[in-house]
Amino acid sequence: MRIYKYKKITDKYTTYTIVEPDYNIMDNESKRVVELCTINGDTYISVPDDLTLPEQPKQITLEPVIITSELKEQIEKASPHMQLIKKRIKNKIAEKYSIEDELKIIRNKINGTDVDKYTEYNSYVESCIADGKIKVDILVKKPIKEIKEVI
Repeated sequence: MRIYKYKKITDKYTTYTIVEPDYNIMDNESKRVVELCTINGDTYISVPDDLTLPEQPKQITLEPVIITSELKEQIEKASPHMQLIKKRIKNKIAEKYSIEDELKIIRNKINGTDVDKYTEYNSYVESCIADGKIKVDILVKKPIKEIKEVI
């Protein structure tokens, strides 16, 4: 994935945004441009490496972005996609463990009892988080090991 930013421009009659490819004529419709978020007037998009963007309106200037840890954090906070990933992880964990169950398992682990239940619980939570990290990686093109604190 490549990350770009641009400013949407509005004149008296039109709001100019990026022009996306015609997905109807593409072989693989799963390769799409994803608008991640807008920060301080800059709109950030994620573009698959093998997707060629069509010519853009003269009002639009796409700037390639290098994701720093600070920018990654800002995108995570502002992006509805990132928030949805986090919400889905929480919901997946909650389907199996209520908050009360989680607290009980952790309390028992601290007290040295039911350690096997804690191991099972922790493995499940870590697998849910790993699934979320993979989804984040797809959006922001960072090695999974560098996204450790995403969720």
